[in-house]
Amino acid sequence: MSESRYKKIMYLPFKRKYFFLYLIIYLFMWSFLFLTYGLVFRLGLGLTSWQAFLIILFSLFGSVINIPIYHITSCRPVVKGIVVRLFWIDWVIPEVTWEENKTLIAVNLGGCIIPVALSMYIIYNLIIVKGLFILLSLISAIVLNSLLIYSVAKPIPGLGIATPTLAPPLFTVLVTYILAPIDIGYNIFGFAYVVGTLGALIGADLMNLRKIPKLGAPIASIGGAGTFDGIFITGLFAIILMLP
Repeated sequence: MSESRYKKIMYLPFKRKYFFLYLIIYLFMWSFLFLTYGLVFRLGLGLTSWQAFLIILFSLFGSVINIPIYHITSCRPVVKGIVVRLFWIDWVIPEVTWEENKTLIAVNLGGCIIPVALSMYIIYNLIIVKGLFILLSLISAIVLNSLLIYSVAKPIPGLGIATPTLAPPLFTVLVTYILAPIDIGYNIFGFAYVVGTLGALIGADLMNLRKIPKLGAPIASIGGAGTFDGIFITGLFAIILMLP
């Protein structure tokens, strides 16, 4: 094959003159992500700049890491047609067979483990500041928020468990204002983050585990959308909605 023929079939996915435009858009998106998440972590949760930067960085890189947990085996009916010839006529007779499916349940590092670990850290600090009594309000808020998020979570075949984008953060803000202690003060942002993060984990994912085999997906990753997953963004969006 001649060199000229190669030039015809090998090309860039976009024109060279658009390269810098795409590069600027890409850098702007990630800069906006770091700036927004960084401000939320610093203003809402009282973390230092380095702590916020490391959490965002590890969350971004951890978004591509799914840790396998276990397999779920399920059976589903498969209808096949069998052609039978009778009196010179072909008849199609349906036959039902059962097909075994295995779904791998995994946990995403950036979209689940890091937000949950941060929530545990915040709970520890809340206990130090407010005492063990804070756990009563916190657990009540997480349970209520989980039930509200579960009510709007819908299993979608081939996609996973989906929720309306703003519903979980709005639920979190509402539940926080109702059940957070009156004297919680500035710690209300940490309270909201924990309620939103753990509420999304329990209500959208854990309470729908039994529905996952029906989705027909080979893998189901909890927090699999990484920094764009409901577990990660629910707590952050709740803080954004509560910031003055």
